[in-house]
Amino acid sequence: MQRMREEGTVTDFTEGVLCTLTKRVMLISPLPERVRSLLVTLSGQCFDVFSLHEFKKEMLGALQPELLVYDALPLPLPSVGHTLEGGSELLDFAVQADIPVLVLLDEQAYQDRSGNAPAGVELLAWPSDAREALRLINGMLEGRAASGASSEGVYTFKDIVLDSRKMTVLQSGTRIDLTKTEYDLLLTFLASDGSVFSRETLLDTVWGVQYYGGSNLVDVHIKSLRKKLRDSASNPQYIVTVRGAGYRLAD
Repeated sequence: MQRMREEGTVTDFTEGVLCTLTKRVMLISPLPERVRSLLVTLSGQCFDVFSLHEFKKEMLGALQPELLVYDALPLPLPSVGHTLEGGSELLDFAVQADIPVLVLLDEQAYQDRSGNAPAGVELLAWPSDAREALRLINGMLEGRAASGASSEGVYTFKDIVLDSRKMTVLQSGTRIDLTKTEYDLLLTFLASDGSVFSRETLLDTVWGVQYYGGSNLVDVHIKSLRKKLRDSASNPQYIVTVRGAGYRLAD
């Protein structure tokens, strides 16, 4: 099927479908072939689908999906159990980041766990009709919009989730207590496009244009922030020092 993307639109020349607004879904499955029908259905219904073999926190921050589909079906190996147990980190992180999750289970696991899913998580017995999964996904996204829940004000970078509405910072699901200045510095970096911030710019942004202290104050607070994030100046995971220029987010 020939498709063309231009400025966020998708044109399907076969069926004449024009997608002026797409929705981002991340589908995580160790065996993508068993969820192929769902991937095809979503792609044909104006969803941008990103398929991963395993959960990677940094990809959530980079792609900002509106919903996750997690394949928790058993793996076809005698020594490997149900993959849902290995997905607890994914579920915890998604709930903290306010991203709804559709979990695909085999029939027995679905019967055992039905009615026990946490808020923001729906369960579906699989294999199933992909149209049923599509119905659930659309309902989850519509319900999320109707309840006013959105990712607006929530910034993710690697394993860090900053909620500016609640002024909270989580790292791998664990609350990190920051001072107001440390929080403002981190928010400045996470809300950026990765550009380098000079010390003078950070002083103006975080401390205000009326502050007349030395720029070494920025270095002191960056050091303190790194310490709380267990980051290293020599091998940074979050904040990089750009010699002679300032600071930026790590790659």
